[in-house]
Amino acid sequence: MMITRATLGGELGEKAAVFVTPVWLGVVYVLVGVKASIALGGNKSMIPAVFLVAGAPAALAYFLPGRVDHHGLQLILLVTAIWGLVSSSQKMAGLSGAAIAIGIAIGLETLPMQLILIAWVALRWAWRGNDVATQTRWFATCLAVGLALCFVATVPAEKWALPINDAMGRGHVVLGILGGILLTAGSHLSKETKVDRMGLVIRLLILIGIGIVVLSGLFVFPELIVPPYSKLDPLLLRLWLNNVSEAKPLSDALLSTTLGFAVFPVIAGLISIVAIGWAKGKERDLWVLAAMTILMSVGLAIFWQARTSGLAAAVSGVMAGGLIGKISEFISLRAALMVALVLNPIVPGFFGASIARMFEPKSGKFKVGGGAGCYTQQAFATLNQQKPGLVIAPIDMGARILLTTRHQVLAAPYHRNETGNLASYRVFMAKSDQAKAMVAGLRGDYVAICTRSAEIAILSREGPGGLMADLSSNNIPDWLMPLPKAKGSDVRLFKVQLDENRIGG
Repeated sequence: MMITRATLGGELGEKAAVFVTPVWLGVVYVLVGVKASIALGGNKSMIPAVFLVAGAPAALAYFLPGRVDHHGLQLILLVTAIWGLVSSSQKMAGLSGAAIAIGIAIGLETLPMQLILIAWVALRWAWRGNDVATQTRWFATCLAVGLALCFVATVPAEKWALPINDAMGRGHVVLGILGGILLTAGSHLSKETKVDRMGLVIRLLILIGIGIVVLSGLFVFPELIVPPYSKLDPLLLRLWLNNVSEAKPLSDALLSTTLGFAVFPVIAGLISIVAIGWAKGKERDLWVLAAMTILMSVGLAIFWQARTSGLAAAVSGVMAGGLIGKISEFISLRAALMVALVLNPIVPGFFGASIARMFEPKSGKFKVGGGAGCYTQQAFATLNQQKPGLVIAPIDMGARILLTTRHQVLAAPYHRNETGNLASYRVFMAKSDQAKAMVAGLRGDYVAICTRSAEIAILSREGPGGLMADLSSNNIPDWLMPLPKAKGSDVRLFKVQLDENRIGG
């Protein structure tokens, strides 16, 4: 952003940075994913990996122009961690541990997948013994050191002792460092190889001991087993977060949506299980990793949160690319590429979703976010022509208003903005006179709604006779002046008219 602002000016430079940043991060993601596939399946994996990694819609959604958040970077770090592990070298194992530490510092959304990688490293050491002890030590040491450095660098000192559970906190760091130190120490205690059954038993006992010590830390840091949004206001939890599609499991979505995502990774996971059977030696460990990561990520998306579908698509693309590279060692590359045309993130899901869609009811009037008519710059053209001020709008509109206009917003889709989000919902559910007083107290200048957003239906149902219900039925209170609607826009905009003009006041 500093570069674009310096070359293009403030406002244009900021918009250019918002457009360019996700794109170059997407390029980094593809490059790292392809490197991981090559490390897994050899040089013949490169062509299918480019196609499979770059062609996963659920993963590429994190890198759309205009989407600037931490999820894309988390995905890059997860794929980097996988690359480090499948490369089978000590320094790359260290890179993997460091990538996991940085990923935890950025956010906890990928933590379940990171725990799978950590568990695989530990179990592989228990099985292989001294053959992988050095790699294990590099991984565990870099993980522990990385967590310590990230904690000191990113968490203010006054929060070090606070029980935080929706971001990296004391519990994550202490138990992560403790586990890393114990695994490093354990790898020195038992240096026998796999052929020594007693050594295998000793290493398993060491791992069990480490697990007991680390898990007992949950009694010291109970915040780690509390749901991450437990402190969110119950109203926001019920009306907003519980209705955010990516925060709900795919099992709650339409069957076509679930199949559109799940068919490819499920097939890739099953083939990885088959690959375990024909692989030999340490290579078999890599396919165990592939099966674990793919099936775990699929399970998380279907039964926990749909947002992890991007992780599953990325992991499946990387592993499938390596798998097709391995297959090409036994068949021609052309035949392997034909396999890739069938085993890919698009074709299987497309056919599965198309068949399921034939038996599903048509979508209703409202949808999450409201669609293109409430998303594009043209949708907010009228608002962008107004004098800058504070816009009172539902949560889903906040980020797009900030991106496409010069205005400020009260609410945006970030759970830490609890005060502003709650105030916005209370305004829209309040009776007109109460809403007027609340808007005056908030010093609001404009009110905006998206006529196709699911939030209209939710807030109108929860606040019958409230401001949102009035606006959606075109019952406009006298303290709001309608402004012209831009062509192709589903945004309705109103200027607040109180006793005094708040704009610039």
